[in-house]
Amino acid sequence: MEIYKNSYTESEDRILWALHEIRHELHEERRNKTIEEINREAFKIYSDWKNERDNKLDEFERSLKKG
Repeated sequence: MEIYKNSYTESEDRILWALHEIRHELHEERRNKTIEEINREAFKIYSDWKNERDNKLDEFERSLKKG
């Protein structure tokens, strides 16, 4: 990730500062990982989220059928 100098301070723009902190945190977490590792982790997070969402939808549909 490219290193750059912020042209704003936290007091000038809190939203941009929050985004800067998130990007910095992601960079630190991924610093020593390969693209394959990052993609594998992202796919796992997505799959877990999707499975949880699908289970909740199934449960909701069953509750509607029970009336």
